[in-house]
Amino acid sequence: MKLQRIILIWTTVLSIVIVQLSCQRKEEHRHEQGTTHETEAHHEHTAPHGGTLVVFGDEFAHIEFVLDQTTGQLTGYVLDGEAEKPVRLSQKTVELKIHREDTESDFTLQLSGVTNVLTGETESDTSQFAAQSDALKGASEFHAEIVSINVKGQAFTHIDFEFPEGNEETHSEHGEH
Repeated sequence: MKLQRIILIWTTVLSIVIVQLSCQRKEEHRHEQGTTHETEAHHEHTAPHGGTLVVFGDEFAHIEFVLDQTTGQLTGYVLDGEAEKPVRLSQKTVELKIHREDTESDFTLQLSGVTNVLTGETESDTSQFAAQSDALKGASEFHAEIVSINVKGQAFTHIDFEFPEGNEETHSEHGEH
């Protein structure tokens, strides 16, 4: 009888300890999630190709623009909301209206879908768009507007951004981020 009583007491104590540890871990997890949400509201994304990020919607997707100043080649990479994974589009072109303050020039640039044999992307099913323009040679900054783009079934029009700043900061200031 005495042994059974000792086993019962130890089993009860052990159960209480396990329940308390479980509750403590759940509370820590909730705290971590709360911290994560606060951090996400103020986090910035890193452009995977070292370019300029332009956000669509409330972190719905991004496009990263990379400019080769020597050749005037502008490449756009369509990315997910975290700016980490490519997102393929079915449209064949992305049209930009560009204004360069330093040369007082305005022009339209059609970035065409890029075929990539390694990823299986075609010009009408791709996450990469590119165009070359002599008007972008030597450009270090410009203002641009994406006329329209359809990402994952959602249309976005007249998206303004500054190069090389992007639009995430101005997006946040207007409560759209």
